[in-house]
Amino acid sequence: MQKFWKAFSHGPWSYWVGAVILGLLNIIILYVRKRPWGVSLNIEQWAMWFASNLGFITEHLTLSELLSSDGTYLNLGVVLGALWSTLLASQARFRPIRYKKYIISALLGGILMGYGARIAYGCNIGGFLNGVASSSLTGWIFGGAIILGVWIGTKIMIRFLI
Repeated sequence: MQKFWKAFSHGPWSYWVGAVILGLLNIIILYVRKRPWGVSLNIEQWAMWFASNLGFITEHLTLSELLSSDGTYLNLGVVLGALWSTLLASQARFRPIRYKKYIISALLGGILMGYGARIAYGCNIGGFLNGVASSSLTGWIFGGAIILGVWIGTKIMIRFLI
């Protein structure tokens, strides 16, 4: 039993274990929420709240509505879970950023990914994970598009950033 807990807490986990856990969590979320997991809508709601507090727009949800939204906690769980797994696998490396072009490319990439997720009505969780889990052809098409996009993005990154 001690060996199990050591492997559980310090990893590494195999990919199939992670896939099974994600699948089970997806089923639980669908059962509890009565709708599939979505990430980008909640992020848009938070962005609208920030924009309204800065005076850019007039309509928004209140902070208490955002904090009572289950999407807020699911998204926070994704970030904290990724941090936790990185720390457990001893893969966290904090070092200073050397070039400004890395900061600019990260910000621009994040903005483009967020915009693309909203105009596509879903990110990789809503479009791919939920699509494949519900046996939807669009989920598999989305997965192929992700692979193609990663390949193109990697070629661009190697050419211009490295």
